[in-house]
Amino acid sequence: MTDRILLAARNNALWCDAVARSHGVTTSLDEAAWTAATRTPPYYPDAVTLSPDVGEYDVLARIDDSDGCSVKDSWSRLDLSLEDFARLVVGEWVWLDPAVDVRPASSGSARTWRTVTTGDEMAAWVRAWASDPDAEAILRPSLLEEPGVHVLAARASTDPSAPVIAGAIVNVTGEVAGLGNVFALDGDVPSAWREAAATAREAAPGIPLVGWEAGDSVDAAVAAGCERLGSLTVWLK
Repeated sequence: MTDRILLAARNNALWCDAVARSHGVTTSLDEAAWTAATRTPPYYPDAVTLSPDVGEYDVLARIDDSDGCSVKDSWSRLDLSLEDFARLVVGEWVWLDPAVDVRPASSGSARTWRTVTTGDEMAAWVRAWASDPDAEAILRPSLLEEPGVHVLAARASTDPSAPVIAGAIVNVTGEVAGLGNVFALDGDVPSAWREAAATAREAAPGIPLVGWEAGDSVDAAVAAGCERLGSLTVWLK
């Protein structure tokens, strides 16, 4: 499973990199970890480990580990409690093989999924996704220009001006495509996950979909056909 976790973790790190760079943050990437030189936007870590053998102090030496720092421990092997970090989230990496059928049942949701292509569409997507007004500043329209990034929006009709009611983001990075930020305003995340996965296949045909989820969202991903790969921990100081 380690190779699959590495692919998923690296994909996630590259998405974090895109978001951080969109805010002007200087970043670095090597075989041990992805790190940011300064604080990243909310909900995004300052480091993502890319090796199960990397040590606590190797990671912390690369980042600003003052209050507010967060580290995504991709193999849940670090113990940062001695440095006054606490476990914020324990989640799981998931893997969806391209052979798994994720097509929604004909009696399912009537949502229409399309790829976001303009700044105005991105703004509408972000307003639907954001949990609070401050979160609307995190995901910027410039992300649409990132190679491999596809923002997916679902509406209740084929009218492109209809309100966004569900969504997800796909990030294609070579061998895999990350599927994340899955949401549904009606609370039916399992259906949204399956529909988003089916739509993501159009942007990333023939390669696995990967990602990480926590809580009930893990069950939603598994219900869509995902395999659990292993745990990860997000530490916050």
